[in-house]
Amino acid sequence: MELDRKLALVTGASSGIGEATALALAEKGAHVILVARTPEPLDSVVASIRRAGGRADAIPADVGSIHDVRAMASQVLERWGVPDVIVNNAGAGRFLFIDETDPEEAVAMMTVPYFAAFYVTRAFIEGMLERGSGTILQINTPAATIPWPGSVGYASSRYALRGFTDALRQDLRGTGIRVSSLTPAKVSSPYFDRHPGAEDRIPAIEKLLGTMTPDQVARVVIRTLEKGRRDVHTPWRWAAVEPFARAFPAPISWLTWRTGTRHPAAMAASRRWMSKSKGTSPNEVDAS
Repeated sequence: MELDRKLALVTGASSGIGEATALALAEKGAHVILVARTPEPLDSVVASIRRAGGRADAIPADVGSIHDVRAMASQVLERWGVPDVIVNNAGAGRFLFIDETDPEEAVAMMTVPYFAAFYVTRAFIEGMLERGSGTILQINTPAATIPWPGSVGYASSRYALRGFTDALRQDLRGTGIRVSSLTPAKVSSPYFDRHPGAEDRIPAIEKLLGTMTPDQVARVVIRTLEKGRRDVHTPWRWAAVEPFARAFPAPISWLTWRTGTRHPAAMAASRRWMSKSKGTSPNEVDAS
């Protein structure tokens, strides 16, 4: 794909990967539509793009709300037309065990990213189908392949996004519309500032895959779009592990659990087992 003069829409574009992707697309000559909930950060990114001579506009919208998405899409279609590229990047959620997760929060985590990607794609898909071209790119996380303990709602929503990507690709096969995904390993983003303690729940084995900056991820986004790639995993260590994790999920699942955060109930059960095997009390096991 040649990105110059293309219309690209990026969700979650006010910070992190979304902001970096919007900047990178504008540098390639695309007209970028930035979407996120908060107007001020969006306006700041748009101003940066325009100062550099690029084209960008911002539309504040909660992509987890079908009402907001419909209103946003109506504005885009009326002012600029059908996007050539949609980057479904908006994501949310905390790393929690199931007994720490309120049902309402589980619904919110499923809404963004999964339903948000569905809503945005659905809002523009008829125009793309009529035109017979376009690219839809989902930004996902390794939790969609290897869930770790203490992330049940988060990982489930990412599995849903992965399923949507695969099913959407089947739906659109032969229509001229490309469906892609990009899954980076850990990214140094404002997410960890907004969720203290989240980083501690990432398994040690996952940390070995490397940490990327939003700018590095954005460069991979550009390459994925330009080269028409299907499903991309980055950096290279994660790209090497991912096929093995899909082919042999059991050992990878065990390693993720072994190097991850244990549920307090599992820790207590382990202490009880050790106390029985040693003939001591659980408190003595703790002291040792």
